[in-house]
Amino acid sequence: MRILTEGRDVALITDAGTPAISDPGVDLVAAARERGVPIVTIPGPTAVAASLAVCGIPADRYLFLGFLPRKGSDRRRLLSTAAASEWTVVMFEAPNRVTQLLADLAEVCGPERQAAVSRELTKVFEETRAGTLQELSAHYAEAPVRGEVTVVLSGTGKQRVEEPPPDAGERAKALLAEGLSRKDVAHRLAEETGISRNTAYKLVSEL
Repeated sequence: MRILTEGRDVALITDAGTPAISDPGVDLVAAARERGVPIVTIPGPTAVAASLAVCGIPADRYLFLGFLPRKGSDRRRLLSTAAASEWTVVMFEAPNRVTQLLADLAEVCGPERQAAVSRELTKVFEETRAGTLQELSAHYAEAPVRGEVTVVLSGTGKQRVEEPPPDAGERAKALLAEGLSRKDVAHRLAEETGISRNTAYKLVSEL
């Protein structure tokens, strides 16, 4: 973070998959975004992965809803699904309908739910703006978005256990003694205890 705040460039890579998706790199991305550090992504297979990598919202698990129907019961049903999801939710939207989508999400999720809007990912005018639904709604009401748009909505997090149980450290040591890598131990802890993979990885790295 010190290097970033000095104005220098830093590349975030991971040994498997995409940085920040089921990966502790999300903590660095979130911290950088809080400090106003510009974050961009390299081209990949889909805007879903790209938007999750740069938004700073945890993505241990996520739900992709694609383009929501413009109106009717199907739209209301999917909005309710997004609002109730414990997982991060990713949606596509046409630029001229982003303001309405954010307003609808704020109504069903509450104005303080965290979200991010990405446009033109991997292109010249790439931009990602994160904040509460209320903040994003107000911004895009005054500054209409252009280009291809991806909206990421944070999950409710109701079932996520952020603090590891007291015996998690001992369990991690036992798994390490069996010869498992730190990454595999973190994954096993997350599955066994219900803590996020980021929390599990942080616990294992401190042993």
